Parts: sequence; C-alpha cells; structure tokens
Amino acid sequence: MEIRIYDATLTEGAREPGLQLSVRDKLRVALRLAELGVAFVEAGWPGGRADAEIFREARRLELGGARLCACAALPLHGRAETGGGLKAALRSGAHAVTLFVPMASGTDTSETLATSRVAAGVHAVQRAGCGAVVELDGVFDVIRKQEGWVRAVAGAASAAGAESIVLSDTTGRALPQEVEAVVSTMRRATGGRAAIGVRARDDAGVAVANSLAAVGKGAALVVATVNGYGERCGAADLASVVAALELKMGHRVLAPGQLQRLTSLAHFVAELADREVRRNQPYVGRDAFALNKRETAHVLPEAVGNRAEAAMADERGHPSAVRAARAMGLPSRDETQARRALERLAEWEKRGFRYEGAEASFELLLRSLAGKRREYFQVLSYCVLDVQQEGRAFTEATTKVAIGREKVHTAAQGVGPVNALDQALRGALERYYPQLADMQLVQSRSRNLSSAVGTAGPVRVVIESADARDRWGTAGVSDNLLQACCAALVDAVEYKLLKDGIEPRGRRH
Repeated sequence: MEIRIYDATLTEGAREPGLQLSVRDKLRVALRLAELGVAFVEAGWPGGRADAEIFREARRLELGGARLCACAALPLHGRAETGGGLKAALRSGAHAVTLFVPMASGTDTSETLATSRVAAGVHAVQRAGCGAVVELDGVFDVIRKQEGWVRAVAGAASAAGAESIVLSDTTGRALPQEVEAVVSTMRRATGGRAAIGVRARDDAGVAVANSLAAVGKGAALVVATVNGYGERCGAADLASVVAALELKMGHRVLAPGQLQRLTSLAHFVAELADREVRRNQPYVGRDAFALNKRETAHVLPEAVGNRAEAAMADERGHPSAVRAARAMGLPSRDETQARRALERLAEWEKRGFRYEGAEASFELLLRSLAGKRREYFQVLSYCVLDVQQEGRAFTEATTKVAIGREKVHTAAQGVGPVNALDQALRGALERYYPQLADMQLVQSRSRNLSSAVGTAGPVRVVIESADARDRWGTAGVSDNLLQACCAALVDAVEYKLLKDGIEPRGRRH
C-alpha cells in the first residue's frame, strides 16, 4: 500500500520557539523534500505578508511530483468563499489548498450550515484547478461529544471532492487506541471516497506512534515535520515515520532510492535551523546505531543513510572519522597513532568543531592529521573596520598574505565583515590563483555555542561557497567572531584550489 507524506516543516516546524528559516532556506528545504518524494510541501498562508514571498519565489522551483500546498482557514460562520484568506491561497500558484476547519469553534453551527460551508470551500478550490485537502482541526477533542456532527462534516467534504481529509490532534492529547478508533469512524463516514490523513502532535510523547496507528487502520496520508520540529512539544518526526512505514510495515512512501537520504535530510535541515540533531534521535542520530558486539541493529543503518559507527562518542570524534581517516591515508593499522589522531578530532569537536554542513573543512582537517595538507598561502594578519562616512556605512578589511616567499597586502570594502574579508583575501590571491575568479561566497551563518559565559563563549561560523560545478561548506570556531570567519574563509579558498588540482605557487623552502 502506498502512503503519502504531507510535510509541514516550513509552517508548523518553523513555529518551534527559537527556530528561524529564511525564505531562501525554506526553498532549499522544499527542494530537498521534493527530491525525497513527499506528496505535499505545506508552504504557508499566502494571505500573510511573510509567506506571500515564499509562494512568489516557489513558482520557479521544479518540485517534480511534490505539490506545493497553500493554507486557508475555512470558518463555519460567514462566507466560505472569502473566509481566512482563501482567495489569496487560490491566487498563490500552489498546486493544492488545505482548508483548515476549526471544529471546536464550529460546534454551535447547525449540521446543515456546517456541511454546506465545507462543500462550498472544496468547490471553490476545485474551480481554481487545485487539489483540496480538508483538515478537521481539533477533531479528536470534538468527536467525543458530537460524533454525528463530525461525521456529517467529513462526509460532506468527501462528497464534494476533497482528495484527503486530515484528522488533526490539535492539543496532542490523543493516544494510539483513540486514533485508531477515530480513523475507522472517519473511513466509514467518507465511504472511501477521500483518503484519511492524520496530523499528530507530540504533547503526550506518541506522535510517531499515533501516525503509525492511523496507517494501521487505513489512513493513507501522514503529516510530519523534519526532526519533529513544531510548537510546544513538536510534531511527528518525518524520519521516524517514514523509516518505520517502509522498513517495518512494508509500505511504499518515498521515491525509489530516497530512503537512504533520510539522515542527510535531518542534518541538512538542522544545520539551516542552527540546531543539532539529537545524538539519540531514532534512525538519524549519531548514536542511533551505537551497539556493542553482542547487539544487532533493529534495521540496517545504511538503509536510512546512517552507519553503525555514526556514534563514535566523544572518544572517537566525528561520525565518519575512521572511514574518512583511512581514505585519507591515516595510519589506521597503527592503533596508537590512529587513536591519537581520533582523540584530537574528539577534542576539537568538544570545542565546537561540528562538521555537518562543513565537509570541506573536515577533509582539510584530516589531510592535516595525515600530513597531506598543502600550503597554498598563509594569512599573516588582517584587520576589519566598520566605517561610517558622510552618512554611508560600509566595512573595510585589510589582509597581509604570504604566498611562497612573497607577501601581499590588500584592502577591500564589502557588506559586512565576512564579505569584506572575502574580497580582501581573494583580491590578494587571484593574481597567483586565477581559478578563484569563478568562486563565490553563497551564504554565511554564525551561532554562539553552548557556554556558561553566554555571548563571551565560542562562536561557530559556517560558510557555503560555490563555483560553476560544486558547492561546499566550511566552518571556523573561535571565541572571536572575526577569527572564526577568517578560518572558514581560508578553508573555503584552500578547498577550491585542492579540488581543482591546483599546484601551490612559490613554495617556500
């Protein structure tokens, strides 16, 4: 049986306290989700100013089989055609519209009026050429007392042509046995004309269990978010739901070959959100398959893109340290030297050198440990100034760089310290390494790491760079923000030269 995934990371997930995703970040997540093979990507409420930009930009995206979904409230009072921004949703260019029906506030509406409102909303969506998804918001709280009214509303949505009816556990109070009973009731009410879906919350700690229980009783659509992000206690974790459905329950969920990208997706979204995937997070955490020799994993780690050595703990460093160290020629057969190198990696990680999203820095680090890092240049000094001049603000950076026996002093202006440093550094290097001309800094982000001294603690800067062929990430960690920026920039330039096979110029002897 094929089960479809309705992803709500860009909406419900983004409402988690402290989690911020830019419009560009959301578009990148949408593309990754589409590649994964989800059926719906819930992008927001086009009637609001913030989400309207997402829909404008998303029109240029190639989402394949995934459908971008706009949200609109469908109040059971007033005109269904205009309520809650439905017109804005229909103009957004989305492929589908989710109509949120507030069940609790609509219980004082007569059954006849409620069913006609829902049917009118579905018909309005269909006339616009969009797929209609009806979400019964708070249905688990209402059905206990007004089952007949709820069944009538669901039946009306199904008869009007809604392709899916989502049962939303708004308060997160339902348990698996209750979910099973309500799914069975709704399937009878709709006569099988519309797929039943479930949106579980994790307030009772059973969001994933509730999602799987719903599928066990015939639900064919599951709403989830990457890493279970969401308000209050979060939502159902997409990775746990998908892995269980495919590997344990035998359902088709993702596009062929995409299950192995679950771990990568979880870490990718966490990096964009300035979070870390929990080490013990099921399926995708670094410790998810950390077993002793007498234990056997419940699924093959490789099936979800993880590996049994992914949780090397603090004594063994980065998740792929052993494998990558061998590939880089570290003396892995010499146990003493190998352990010393990996302990050094672990110490760096304790200081904040996490390499998710900064694989280029990790490769350069391994080359240093193996004695194989090539010296293309050396930054001798740098200075960054924020300048206010004649009502104009800009940043000026100067660098002094050694390239072989020569020393080059360069100054440049930029927008902020990272851009100014990047311009100054590459201004000094491009005469010696013209290949750097097609390299650009795509994005940078910084984050204060956990520290008892607050903002006086270390900061981690991650930089994404690109050229005509590739994209790569680098990172720097320091108590000084500018030092962290400089370290990440140096790694970015070195990795560009290394991957292009460029020989160091003017080596010093």
